[in-house]
Amino acid sequence: MNIKLRDEYLLRRRKKGISQKELAEYLNCSQSLLSRYERGECGMKKEKVELYRRYIDQK
Repeated sequence: MNIKLRDEYLLRRRKKGISQKELAEYLNCSQSLLSRYERGECGMKKEKVELYRRYIDQK
């Protein structure tokens, strides 16, 4: 996911009140990995990114 899109999903997550903990549990990853991903410090597998986007879109 490109930086602009990642930032957009971060804002959507926050507006919808979805916590990093909740989303990390859904993605079966650590909260610290999710935090680093949202800050652009690391990447995630394509499958996890798709789950990330789908979860936020469906909430």
